[in-house]
Amino acid sequence: MALARAVPVPVRSSWALLGAVFLSLNLIWTSSMTQAAIYHYTGACIQTDKVFLPGQTFMKGCNKCYCHDTGFVCFSPNKPTSWPEKCQRIPAECGYRVVYRENPDVDCRAYSWIG
Repeated sequence: MALARAVPVPVRSSWALLGAVFLSLNLIWTSSMTQAAIYHYTGACIQTDKVFLPGQTFMKGCNKCYCHDTGFVCFSPNKPTSWPEKCQRIPAECGYRVVYRENPDVDCRAYSWIG
């Protein structure tokens, strides 16, 4: 009678699959709750008639842009996603502020940001 041999389960691929599923669910969950975005442009890094070199950063409106060899990438301002109940998120010139409900002149610390 032959003995059955155990076939090893590749742990690394199982973790990779689990990570991919988690990331997909996280992106689906956060995409419906945020307006934060990433924009990619190809071509020269030019803003207001100024040329930027790879590695340099510049502002395009409220978006912060990073120049690289084949173009540039811009990120919209961070957006708070959670804060204490006694606080609230309010729009600001380029993004948002988290302030106390009873004293909107005082900033409140947000728990998390995305952007």
